Amino acid sequence: MTKESLKIYTLGTIAWKSVTRKIFRNIILVLAVAMLVSLLVFALLFNRAIKEDIKEATQKLGADIVLVPVDAVELAEEFILESNEKTFYMDEFVYESMKELPIVEQATFHIYLDTLESECCSILEGQVVAIDQATDFVVKPWLDTDRELKAGEVYIGSYVHEFLGLINTATLFGKDINVVGHLRETGTGLDLGIFMRKEDLDATTTEATGQRKENEISIVFLKLKEGVDLDDAVAMIRNVNPSVGLMTRGSIGIDVRSTLNDIMRIFTLTILIASILSVLLAWSTFTAMTNERKREVGILQAIGARRSHIIKMFLGEAAIISLLGGIIGVFAGHLLLNYLAADFNLLSRLGDISITSPVSILLSFLAIVMGGGACLLGAVLPVYRLARLEPLLALKED
Repeated sequence: MTKESLKIYTLGTIAWKSVTRKIFRNIILVLAVAMLVSLLVFALLFNRAIKEDIKEATQKLGADIVLVPVDAVELAEEFILESNEKTFYMDEFVYESMKELPIVEQATFHIYLDTLESECCSILEGQVVAIDQATDFVVKPWLDTDRELKAGEVYIGSYVHEFLGLINTATLFGKDINVVGHLRETGTGLDLGIFMRKEDLDATTTEATGQRKENEISIVFLKLKEGVDLDDAVAMIRNVNPSVGLMTRGSIGIDVRSTLNDIMRIFTLTILIASILSVLLAWSTFTAMTNERKREVGILQAIGARRSHIIKMFLGEAAIISLLGGIIGVFAGHLLLNYLAADFNLLSRLGDISITSPVSILLSFLAIVMGGGACLLGAVLPVYRLARLEPLLALKED
């Protein structure tokens, strides 16, 4: 062991013994740092998780532009992002007028219908979706099979697949259906879909399918040709049909992102208040600590300890407290995110967020640095003031 490393080891040992000497008082400070770090971890990972979830959900649809009835934009977003069952309709003319545009590479449509009913039970959150197999590019990439649907056959989303595995016979609009494939989990409304052929829907009476009328569809998906500017494409579509509701890949979930920004502002204010309280608590703790140990510091200086040694020793105590509080706070923050935030629809589909993922490690380290920094900041002034005290004056302290 080198002389420098021995010096660091000695200072670290002294700092650790000093921390354990006043264990109850220091536990309070550890918990304060832990609460601050847990808030930081929760806020940073919560913000990232929601934004990544929205981004991934929109990318998984494979479309650059989504068209819906003008009054159904929010309903469509709820189905895409939160998997809530929705039904809304517009004239099929919208699809026909868009698919031939020179900017469009692929176009397809879905028709949202009522809940799947089975012989034994009903899947309340299942969304029946009629698709056009000839043009579909939204559902096919997620299928576990290349088989095309035939009469009376359906694909099902990953969520519905868990239930249909327990059902011997299922019916749709009064007719038996045969499940021939299911989708991998997407984290979008597709997970709750029961996908039938448009031809089978055409053979079903409009009375059986609820509010939908003949030649009505629900949503149009457009994939643009490579090199087409999105803003130019939006302007062209608006010119063709100014009354249609339009969402782009970047605008889907804009209301959710706006709400998230409001939530993050509240988090920021809460964290700022917690940081100020942590700094004040650290300041009062180390002020009391330095007042109690003036004679100890005077003796150390009298036997050769330098001012830098004193500062390092006390800041070492603050660093130990910060590290302990940071580690506790990281675990507490992940628990908050994975359990308390499970009530958020968007987060509930993400599953547990791994504490060992690269992003979690990076954000957790950042939270520890920020939380520990509050403790060190509060300790600096009392420690620096003590280190400047003359040894003789320190030894005279009662």
